[in-house]
Amino acid sequence: MKTVFITGGTSGIGWALAQRYLSAGYRVGIGSRTPDKEGHDFTPYTHLFVYSVDATDLTALKDTIHTFSQGQLDILIAGAGNYTDSALEHISWQETNAMIDNNIKATLNALEVARELMQNKGGTIACIASISTFLDYEEATIYTRCKQAVLAITKAYRRAYRDKGIEVIAIHPGYVATPRLMELNSDDLSKKQYVITPTEAAEIIYHGITQGKQLIVFPKKMYRLIRCLQLLPKGILQRIMHKKAKWQKQN
Repeated sequence: MKTVFITGGTSGIGWALAQRYLSAGYRVGIGSRTPDKEGHDFTPYTHLFVYSVDATDLTALKDTIHTFSQGQLDILIAGAGNYTDSALEHISWQETNAMIDNNIKATLNALEVARELMQNKGGTIACIASISTFLDYEEATIYTRCKQAVLAITKAYRRAYRDKGIEVIAIHPGYVATPRLMELNSDDLSKKQYVITPTEAAEIIYHGITQGKQLIVFPKKMYRLIRCLQLLPKGILQRIMHKKAKWQKQN
């Protein structure tokens, strides 16, 4: 039986992915700091293993995934992350530190644990970045900057792990109606473009990984829009994005 472990796997995209892999016959491990936070009923799933673990703690993550994998790990999805809508707001040390830890450090830890289990055996590591990484402008949020770092790390590790038989891929979601996004927008996503459900996101990611894609980006309409915006002169792009952020804040 093939195995997959998902950090941040008890909520949002991670939980949707866990269910998708279970339906495909995988043995699935999921971990987060607070597995019971969303109130999911895990008992119906025979091949699901749920762990309380902090992905920013390398030792704890290593122990957890080794316990789950029993020496075999086919896929590791580094889904642990942190999102704060900091546009036009004062950036606090606490928020910045949390985003660096949960988006960058947690990804690095996942890459290290997977290397130990997959080298010379083969496997896939999927790192969650963001579609916003493709839109580079001066006032990009700390979240986007962190995800740009995740993308840079993914590219570097892809080359480093190639000779070990390990595939490292990047996943770039757009707006997904996760509990966190809903919370930050007071349960109103009407001002967000091209929003999809976690189940839809999981289906795209599952098929992308199965097909061996190195880059998974969605929704396609949002990706095309961003690529067009990136062609604009920097000054015009900056004004557009500033007005967009201000409009969302006021409405």
